[in-house]
Amino acid sequence: MPGGGNEELGCPQARWYGPFVPKNYPLPGPVARSLEVVGDRWTLLVVRELLLGGRRWAELERALPGIPSNLLAERLRLLEDEDVVYRGPDGRVYHLTDKGRDLAPVLASLAAWGTRHCGEPSSALATHAGCGGRVLMRSSCARCGAPVPPEALDVRGLR
Repeated sequence: MPGGGNEELGCPQARWYGPFVPKNYPLPGPVARSLEVVGDRWTLLVVRELLLGGRRWAELERALPGIPSNLLAERLRLLEDEDVVYRGPDGRVYHLTDKGRDLAPVLASLAAWGTRHCGEPSSALATHAGCGGRVLMRSSCARCGAPVPPEALDVRGLR
């Protein structure tokens, strides 16, 4: 299936979509393309589990109660096709690629949002691998370096 021009950006169009895997959004841009890959509830939860370390199939099933086994298989296959996940040398343990680990701040921001707006307690703590300090997710201005809270953020289209 043609990729719509995203191959050079490291986001090839998935070649395989099963009946439960989201289809293409008829919209351009990085948000729509990203949602094609990770935009359903189970996919990000699989990534969340793999951020904690490599996991076997059965470990993922136990960590994600309620996910049908065929859906877990399809999500893992999609993530492999998109180079977000790979299997270790024995073919049994799933790991995140660098591309998959790049989703850590996205999940940390979703967790902060869920804690703030949904009243859910934190289930993990993001720490700096170098010193063990807590990692805070904050936006800052690229021009002046000032912190930018959500209410001070303007989003403008580039068209």
